Amino acid sequence: MTEADASLVLARAKLNFARKGHGERCWDADGADTRLTSDCTLLPLSETEREEFLEQARHELRQEASAS
Repeated sequence: MTEADASLVLARAKLNFARKGHGERCWDADGADTRLTSDCTLLPLSETEREEFLEQARHELRQEASAS
């Protein structure tokens, strides 16, 4: 996979994650420092959860490429 392809997959996976509306969750540990309120820290997705979003994004992009 090229760097551009990897970037597209990651962007689609993060978009799909955002569309699911996981309010108290964040994509990775880098976002875990963000606070919803002063008492509530966001929880990062596990590696397995992120991989599920990435695989779904790969599938969607392959489907779109074959349809065009």
